[in-house]
Amino acid sequence: MKSYGFGIIGLGVMGQEMAELLTAHPRFHVVAGFDPSRPAVPFPLLADAAAVVNDPRVEAVYTATPPAHHEAIVRLAVGAKKPIFCEKPLSSSAASAQICCDLVASVGIPAAINFSFAARDVPVRIARVVKSGALGRIESVHLRVRFGQWPRSWQSGAGAWLAGPAEGGFTREVISHFVFLANRLFGPGSLVGSEVERGPAGTETKLVATVQHPTIKFTIDAGIGGRVDDDNRFTVKGSAGEISLVDWSKLDYAGDAGPALPASSQLDALADLLDGKPNQTATFAEGLAVVELIEAMLAGK
Repeated sequence: MKSYGFGIIGLGVMGQEMAELLTAHPRFHVVAGFDPSRPAVPFPLLADAAAVVNDPRVEAVYTATPPAHHEAIVRLAVGAKKPIFCEKPLSSSAASAQICCDLVASVGIPAAINFSFAARDVPVRIARVVKSGALGRIESVHLRVRFGQWPRSWQSGAGAWLAGPAEGGFTREVISHFVFLANRLFGPGSLVGSEVERGPAGTETKLVATVQHPTIKFTIDAGIGGRVDDDNRFTVKGSAGEISLVDWSKLDYAGDAGPALPASSQLDALADLLDGKPNQTATFAEGLAVVELIEAMLAGK
């Protein structure tokens, strides 16, 4: 089967991790990259982002730059008519996220957002259980998240942007994943209200929000003050039981959630997208919907 050559723009923590994952998958290989810090990586580093996108060996582009640069990378990919796999959030601005959606739609290139809950094991099995009716009538959805610090200890090399209010903060970086999941499980949400507390740097230290989906409310309780880097629990409660996603990858459910998916399921879905097959990747339209909700939350609306 065809192996797609990827060019990676942004080689911080996420970019280098994705490079390793792509290299380990039989359907992908990394042929070039760019990062202004010029990290040591096992593939050629080119002069700039445009050089990566326009390299003839690059068949698809992955960007893990800070969100403010995503629109520029999308414009390059659209100009070259090459598929784009974009790190979340799509943007830190709803207006810019809309532009990104319009751009990829204008040329019809394959495009996806790297929301890890789109095709991975536990979220997909939770969706199976919810849609099967095994939980009965869905009564509530709740997310509780606590961080020991922000940025988390393993993100110390990610750059100052992650700790600042313009592009970073835990709401964009973490809560967006769960907002995506709730939208996919229960339909598009609209913000009922939010309360935000901020620290000296202007980045949020606490977020309480309520999102109304077509048939249920999704409540969020997040903040800094935990004992570990990241402690999270997303729970769907129904009249006949409940199911939870715990700490990103653990399933807490008393019933049968069906067979597990392979560890490669997220990148398998990406391969299906590039092959032109039906797939479970997160679309740019889904990414836009998340940005709109997240930015409204941060505005305290």
